Amino acid sequence: MKASAAWTIMLVAACTLAMAPAVAAPQNSLTRLHWLSGCWQSDGAERGTVEIWSKPAGGSLLGLSRTVREGQMTAHEYMRIAIDADGVVHYIAEPAGQPATAFRLDHLDDREVVFDNPEHDFPQRITYMNEGVRQVIAVLEGATSVGEKRIEIPMTRISCQ
Repeated sequence: MKASAAWTIMLVAACTLAMAPAVAAPQNSLTRLHWLSGCWQSDGAERGTVEIWSKPAGGSLLGLSRTVREGQMTAHEYMRIAIDADGVVHYIAEPAGQPATAFRLDHLDDREVVFDNPEHDFPQRITYMNEGVRQVIAVLEGATSVGEKRIEIPMTRISCQ
């Protein structure tokens, strides 16, 4: 093969690779959620109202939440953020006594992660916003029978003791 033909092939290959979208390995993409791991106290809520997230590992994060009112647990939920067999990231919520609901990843960067499920009653969108080392805001959004609803839950990092 002539040198000019070899250079042409290498140039075409390089251009093709440069134009291809950069796709991070799915498991590596979840490491971008390291800021969510830890224990979070809901601001303005009774002590013990917490959300706890594991560190990303094995293509997943595991979470749980507990709501306390007047000294009694009134709600709890198991959550996970995981990559399915097709490489799609989902947030799976399992509120107490209810079936699991999956929300598909819509957006992920170092400051925010957004999950959607337009078929769910409420919420249809779940967002976690990284507000710094000690603050996270969870946002639940969607349509209800009386119109659009948005619930913001600011949380402060606490010790996991």
